[in-house]
Amino acid sequence: MQKRNSKVTSKVFQNVLKQAGDRLLLDASAAENLEHNGLRGNQRAAALREFLAKHLPAVFEVGNGEAIDFRDARSGELDLFIYDRATAAALQTSSASALVPAEALYAVIEVKTTLSQNELDTSAKAAERIRRLKPFKQAFVAAQTEGRVASGRARCPYFVFSYKTNLSAEGWAQKEFERIKAATAGASVALDAIDRVIVLDRGIILPQARMAILKDDSHGLFLEFYLHLVNFLTRERRRRPTIDWTAYTGRRTWTKLI
Repeated sequence: MQKRNSKVTSKVFQNVLKQAGDRLLLDASAAENLEHNGLRGNQRAAALREFLAKHLPAVFEVGNGEAIDFRDARSGELDLFIYDRATAAALQTSSASALVPAEALYAVIEVKTTLSQNELDTSAKAAERIRRLKPFKQAFVAAQTEGRVASGRARCPYFVFSYKTNLSAEGWAQKEFERIKAATAGASVALDAIDRVIVLDRGIILPQARMAILKDDSHGLFLEFYLHLVNFLTRERRRRPTIDWTAYTGRRTWTKLI
């Protein structure tokens, strides 16, 4: 197997993504001028949504709202999610949110202003609800590790994307990881239910792999996040089967005519 290149070869591409990350930080700083915490969070989520809507492959839509499966199990309200609009349009839309079938759901991104234990607890509970959905009548699965053979089931990574954290810089990654473990344990969900925790001014934690990328050791945290997301979406779309809509409607009994 060819070893993946660990260096970014295109300086132009690298600079575009670095500028995008810097812009998000500027938008986060500007949001501080808003008095209400909810408005600040909405503005920061909107900034990330706008970038992704412009730079993801055209078959994907970036929305917010809920996902639903054939049993009417729901994900609960989600900040941002990515779904395949070429395969399935939203079941219902409004000016504020959308309702999409679980089979079309590809990734969930929860946007946080400042990461804290309470925010991680909330995210872990939301991630647990995603894991309870059954697209194609089977639950979403975690990322593959250590050469494990693909199961053929759908995967929907859950990202926590935060602009900053309330932890001090000294030993940040390990302390944040301990909070992630506490949050997932409290929600009774596997550690791998949260795919990545991105703190834009600090680093990225991969809970399942028990690893971290620190800002000083990377070409750019937003670049790392974006490349991982696009690569995943491209691969996952090739793997997913055609949606069988009769799972939602039930099969009809036909009467023979003479």
